[in-house]
This record gives sequence, structure tokens and C-alpha cells, in this order.
Amino acid sequence: MSSETKNTKEKKLKKQPCQETQLAKNFDSIFKDLARTFDYMFSPFLPIKTWWTSTIEIPSLKTPLVDLVEKGDRYLIVADLPGYEKNDIEIQLNKDSMMLSAQNKTEKEQQDHEYLHRERTYSSCKRIINFAEEIDPNTVVAKMNNGVLEVVALKKEPKPEEKMRRIELK
Repeated sequence: MSSETKNTKEKKLKKQPCQETQLAKNFDSIFKDLARTFDYMFSPFLPIKTWWTSTIEIPSLKTPLVDLVEKGDRYLIVADLPGYEKNDIEIQLNKDSMMLSAQNKTEKEQQDHEYLHRERTYSSCKRIINFAEEIDPNTVVAKMNNGVLEVVALKKEPKPEEKMRRIELK
């Protein structure tokens, strides 16, 4: 193919704008229209909106959000754990990984004159972090403040590399 033919094809491609399909443009609006249709159809029977619009609560994340920062001779791990206390958190580690897990159970009970209201919640999360270099598990320090966990792990001193030895065949 000649260079002139290539140039004309490239010019044609540049002139034509990329067109989105109608479905791609209004994908979310399709579901909103469907919800509105169900609301309208069932409004004589159920004077509430469809269940997916407002009545379902979004579940919490099962994996904590973690920042892993390498600072020279140490790693700094910062994990967001809102709603958890110090005694809810467990940290296990070895030379090249750390497992962070948290569990929280609450039970509320309110009793008034003629009714009893009881709620129970259980939440847990777990995260495994692998380190690029070995750490010293004996020097790890962790602290918790306002739902933010900070863990400092010192790296192990690298072992000196052994020189290659030559073996003579017998």
C-alpha cells in the first residue's frame, strides 16, 4: 500500500467522529424508566416506591481499604476500619505477608410499653498484604486511632550474597 493511500485513509478516519450508540448513552436511564414503570403499575396496590430505589441499604465493604507505603527501611500500612474498635482487630504476620481481620457484633434491644425492638448486626472484613521484601515480625508496631489502623513493619537486613564456587568434576 502506498503512503498516499495510507494518508487518505487516516484523514478519513480522523474526520469521522466516534459515535456512541443510543443504548450506550442512556444505559442508566433505561433502568430508571423501568423502575418508574413498575412504580406506576403497582401504585394502586402498593403506595410505596419500588424496593430498589430507596428501601435497601447498601452493604458495607468486606475488604478494608489499605495504603501500603514503602519508606526506606520500613513499610507503613494504613487501613481504614470505621466502626471497629481495637479489640475487634486481629493482625497476623510472617516474614513476607500480613493478614488483617476484624469482626464486630452488636445487639440493641429497646423495650417500651407494648412492643420490643431488637436489632443485631455482624460485620467482618479480611485483607492479606504481601510485602516485596522480608520483614522482621518481632519489630512490628501497630496503633489504632478513630477507625484508622497504622502498622509499621521494619524490613529485614538483606543477607550478603554468597560468591559462586567452582566445583571440579572427578
